Amino acid sequence: MSVLRQAIRTLRKSPGFSALVVIVLAVGIGANTAIFSIVDGVLLKPLPFAGAGRLVAVDTVKNNEPDDSAYPDFVDWRAQVRSFDRLAAYATAAVTLTGVGDAASLPCAVVSSDLFPMLGVRSLLGRAFTTDDDKPGAARTAVLAESTWTKYFSRDPAIVGRSIVLDGDAFTVIGVMPASFEFPFDGEDPSQLWIPIRASRFASQWADQRGAQFLKVIGRLRDGVDLPAAQADATTVAAGIAAQYPETRNRGVVVRPFRDVLVKDYRLGLVVLLAAVAAVLLIACANIANLLLARGSTRRREIAVRIALGATRGDIVRQLLAESLALAVVGGIAGAVLALWGVDLLVRISPLQIPRLHAVRVDRSALLFTALASMLTGALSGLVPAFQLSRAHPGDALKDGDRGGSGAAGTRTRQTLVVAEMAISLVLLAAAGLLVRSLIGLQRVSPGFVTERAVAMQLLLPGSQYPNAGSMRAFYRRLHDEAIALPGIASAAISTTLPMTGNDISAGFAVEGRPVDPNTRTSAPMFSISPEYFASMGIPLIKGRRFSDHDNDKASNVVIVSEAFAAKYWPGEDPIGKRMTISYNNTGPREVVGLVGNVKQSKLSERARPQMYTPFEQTPWPFLTVVIQTTAAPESAAGALRGLLTRVDPMQGAGEIRTLEQYITRSVAAPRFTTLLVGAFAVVALLLAGFGLFSVMAYSVSQRRREIGIRMAIGAESSDVRRLVVGQAIRMGAVGLGIGLAGAFVVARSLGSLLYGVGPGDPATFTGVSAMLLAVMLLAAYLPARRATRVDPMTALRTE
Repeated sequence: MSVLRQAIRTLRKSPGFSALVVIVLAVGIGANTAIFSIVDGVLLKPLPFAGAGRLVAVDTVKNNEPDDSAYPDFVDWRAQVRSFDRLAAYATAAVTLTGVGDAASLPCAVVSSDLFPMLGVRSLLGRAFTTDDDKPGAARTAVLAESTWTKYFSRDPAIVGRSIVLDGDAFTVIGVMPASFEFPFDGEDPSQLWIPIRASRFASQWADQRGAQFLKVIGRLRDGVDLPAAQADATTVAAGIAAQYPETRNRGVVVRPFRDVLVKDYRLGLVVLLAAVAAVLLIACANIANLLLARGSTRRREIAVRIALGATRGDIVRQLLAESLALAVVGGIAGAVLALWGVDLLVRISPLQIPRLHAVRVDRSALLFTALASMLTGALSGLVPAFQLSRAHPGDALKDGDRGGSGAAGTRTRQTLVVAEMAISLVLLAAAGLLVRSLIGLQRVSPGFVTERAVAMQLLLPGSQYPNAGSMRAFYRRLHDEAIALPGIASAAISTTLPMTGNDISAGFAVEGRPVDPNTRTSAPMFSISPEYFASMGIPLIKGRRFSDHDNDKASNVVIVSEAFAAKYWPGEDPIGKRMTISYNNTGPREVVGLVGNVKQSKLSERARPQMYTPFEQTPWPFLTVVIQTTAAPESAAGALRGLLTRVDPMQGAGEIRTLEQYITRSVAAPRFTTLLVGAFAVVALLLAGFGLFSVMAYSVSQRRREIGIRMAIGAESSDVRRLVVGQAIRMGAVGLGIGLAGAFVVARSLGSLLYGVGPGDPATFTGVSAMLLAVMLLAAYLPARRATRVDPMTALRTE
């Protein structure tokens, strides 16, 4: 305790120095705590479900890629795979709630009855589903989210047992789930209610078809069963299913940890962010060590007196470490406060759809991390100065104490720390530079369609009101006529889904005259569209013709394909006039009447995928998306679209309404956010490295005042002195640059999956960041060099 009190008294004597160290520590530790809180909450903390560590995703594998699963396959897995304690299936959808004010479209999950028991969730009111609720012909039941219960039913406790209308069908509410329960994690909006798979008209129509893959499957491993054993068990069952049902021969199955599936797209980015802030903290440690060394050299006389009076080397080390640890504790407390604010800010501005991100807080584990980081930072930054200064010989120290000399060892230590700072900052700058170039390249990629002033509204027609193709065609015609008649609209079109929206309808097909492999199912994204679709979306017609109003259900079946489709299935041939059969509704052969440009389907970084288009009149779907090109601000079109829907069907709730630019922006949200943060930390690292070099050079100039005075007294010019000081900095910079480039090449290779259009060894990036670091280094060295030229030789010699 006496050592700590002495340390505090010593620090009080230099409040400016102490405040500077605390600020540097607070920034470094605060940033690390904030990012650690996000990484801990997303990647490390167990999911809030029963047996979270044993939850696995069970996916169908098709063409070596995980895919959704068919309901009959799920039923067979559930009955035959013995490695699972429970198995559940789910899919996301939207339902229209009516009878409680205006029709409202709500995010919904269709789930199997095993889901709630498997996750161990207890209802706030009522009960969860049972197997009886998910049988064909069972009474329709629903479970509400607490937010839905609050918003639409004013938290009426009598909601259990009450009938509500979803998509025109009556459902009995059997329970309410607490607000803390969120599942599934797909999409931006959490599910507002859950209904059994068999209770959903849309899901139940596909429930008996092995070719309809629309479900995600999650399981919980039995006690004592590991992942390889479960994989082997599931593979054996899948092989048996394939032998029994030929249409499933091209499918496999993969069992993966459920958490890995949730965060697979964000794991590397979060790890990169954590490494970036750790690098900033290391540079901060080196800076503080340099400051402590510089400050300690002015205390060499004090330390020498202590040693002369009997203090041991251990006493000196403990005293100096106590001072650095005291500063670290204050910096850690300030960093924790900054982290509390920083985490909230990062969560608010983050565009990422990471599961549970909104629930991330600075909790006990984060505060423990802060404490450990503070102690480690204090030890790392104080240990080198403590051992360096404790080695001072009393006689030498007292003899040159008036000069404040630090000796060659102290100088080498400070220079080594600066070299390390520059090397680490170059690694971080190179990573940020590669990510920036990648993001710029990604944003320059054309999606294949026009996004300016375009707004889309998504719909899902309820099966109770639109049970067949005829009713869906009738709705489409009314919607189509109203859409193209909207005032202030440049163009309007309708499609089942739009690219880049996250929605995708794939259909199997066979090309006439091509041999069919019975073990391979050929499929591609399919769009059922209105005749104006290509013109409204700005998708170029390469050859042939677009659809017209004559391409209806009475006309010959036609199809338009993309360039990628034609290149893959008719290489070197003219696709116009070729024939193919699409498996949807068994509508028979179709003639290719047009060839259009490629369109990015799900993300800008993907290669062009084959796509096919059919007239909506010939292939009606319950999915519909209205897209309009406005002459005014696109944000103002939402009201016009809702009014359009009300005129066509007041009982139909509008789904998601967004501009096409918002969909494109969302597709690059993850790389933009990662690049922004890594770039910000790289700039901080560069500034800290520059400050470290400046402080070392400034201290060096102050220690060499006598030498500089002598040089100038015997005729050295100001330019000679500047070259002397800057030359010393350049030598340190060259070493740091060499080490940093070697480290940057190694680190860049690990970023491969985050990069687009730029290689990990991109010469332009490495040249640019090296030039940036050299510029900062020269500026940091020039200022002390300029100060050195102002030394008056006579004053310097008289002072010495």
